[in-house]
Amino acid sequence: MRRFSRIHREESGIAMIVAMMVVFVVVLLSIVILDLSIHNVDQAAYDRKRVTSVAASEGGIDRAWNLVQYTRPENLPCASPDTGTLGSAPGPAEYSASYVWYDSTGIALTCPLSQLNVPSAVLVTSTGTTNAGVPRTMQAYMTLQPTLGGFDAAVIAVQNTTFNNNFAITGSQGNNGDIYITNGNLTVTNTPNIYGNVYVHNGLVTMTNNNRIIGNLWANGSVSIDNPASVTGKAISSTSSISGNGSIGGDATAGTTIATGLSVGGTRYANSPQGPPPTQVFPLLCQVAIAGVCNALPWTGYTLHTFTGASACTSARTFLLTGTLTGDHVVWINQVCDLAIANNDSINFTGNLAIVGQGGVTMNNQNNWNGAVGKNLYFISNYRTGLNCASGSYNISTGNNSNFSNAHVFFYSPCTVTLNNQNDFTGQVIGDSVVINNHFTLNAIPVVVPGAGDIVGFQQSIVYIREVRS
Repeated sequence: MRRFSRIHREESGIAMIVAMMVVFVVVLLSIVILDLSIHNVDQAAYDRKRVTSVAASEGGIDRAWNLVQYTRPENLPCASPDTGTLGSAPGPAEYSASYVWYDSTGIALTCPLSQLNVPSAVLVTSTGTTNAGVPRTMQAYMTLQPTLGGFDAAVIAVQNTTFNNNFAITGSQGNNGDIYITNGNLTVTNTPNIYGNVYVHNGLVTMTNNNRIIGNLWANGSVSIDNPASVTGKAISSTSSISGNGSIGGDATAGTTIATGLSVGGTRYANSPQGPPPTQVFPLLCQVAIAGVCNALPWTGYTLHTFTGASACTSARTFLLTGTLTGDHVVWINQVCDLAIANNDSINFTGNLAIVGQGGVTMNNQNNWNGAVGKNLYFISNYRTGLNCASGSYNISTGNNSNFSNAHVFFYSPCTVTLNNQNDFTGQVIGDSVVINNHFTLNAIPVVVPGAGDIVGFQQSIVYIREVRS
C-alpha cells in the first residue's frame, strides 16, 4: 500500500506537462499558419504587382501603336523613351517605352527622324513597374508603311504673288487657311479676307485698301500695312521694317523700325532681327518619273486613260464630257497642249478624277464639275526639270463661273495657277505663281495626292509581341 502511494505521487503533474506540450504544438502550428498566411498575402500582392506591371508594359505598347499610326516621323520618340503613368491599384503603375527604328535593309536609323529619314520598321521595348518595382518588359516589332497626308497649306506659291479684289480664304478647322510664298513677294489689294497665317519666306508684303489677315503675318523682308488693312494677330518682319498706318492686333516685331502711325494692339519690338519665317518645299508632282528628282505618281486603283498626239486635248475633253466616270480615273494627256473646257461644259464623276497633262488647262466662262461628296478632283500640270513656262501652255486657269460641286479640288502647276471670278471650292492651290481674282472663296482643306505629300503617320503590320526578361 505504501509502494502504490509512492508511485502515484511520482506521476503527479504529468497532466500539466502534457497540457503545456499541447499548447506549444498549437502555438507552433499557429505560427506556421500565420507565417503561411503572411507569405500568401505577400505573394498575392507581388502577383498583383506583376500583373499590374505587365498591364503597364502593354499600355506602353498600345501607346506606341497609337503614336506610330497618327504621328509625323519628326515628332516620333527616338533618342528618349516615351513614358506614362496608369492610375492602377495597388499602386501607381508606370511604363517606359524605348524605340529602335530601322530602314528597309534592317539597319538602325540615327535620330532624329524626319520626312527624309523615314523608318520602315520599329522595335518597341516597354518596361512596366508598380510602385517603382516589380518590372515586367514587353517587346513588339512592327513593319511600317507611310501614310501620306495633304500638303499643309491653302496656297503654296514660289514667285511673286498677287491677290486682287474681293475674295476669301477660309480654314476647314478654325483659321488654318495658311499661305506660303517661298521665294517672292506678296501683294494684297482691295478687300480679301484671309483666315489663316501668311508666311513670306524670302520676300516682302504689301497690304492696301480694306483687306484683313485673320491670323499672323510673317515676312523675311519689309511689311507695309496701309489703312484700313489689318492683321488681327502678330506681324513680323525678320530683317526689315514694318510701315504704314493700318492696324496690328497683336505684337509687332521688326528687324529695324516700326512706323509710329501703325495701330499696334500688343507690344512693339523694333530693331529685333531674327531668322526667316517657316516655309514649305514646293512639291514635285511627276506623272513620268525623273531619276533623282521625283517618282511617278502611282494612282493605285485608278483606271488610266492616255491621250497622245495632236488631238490629245480635244480627245480628252470629249472623253470627260461623254465617258462613264464611275470609280477612280486618271486622264493622262501626254502632249503639250491646252485642255480647253468650253462654256456650259458639264463633267460628271462619282469617284476620284485626276486630270494630268504635259500642258495646261483653261476653263472658259461657265462650266460645271459635278462630283461626289468625299471625292477629289485633281488638275495637275506635270512637273519636269528645266521647264520654260513661256515656251508653251503649262498654266491652269478657271473660268469666270467655274462651279465645283461636292468634290475637293486640287490645283497644281509648275507655272501659274489663276483662279478667276465667281469661283467657290474646297481644296488647295499650289503653283510657281498663284493669281486670285474677284469674288472667290477657297475653303482650305488638305487634299491627299497619291504618292505625294508629307508623311503624317504609318500603317503597321505586327510581326511579333512577346514578354522578355527585364
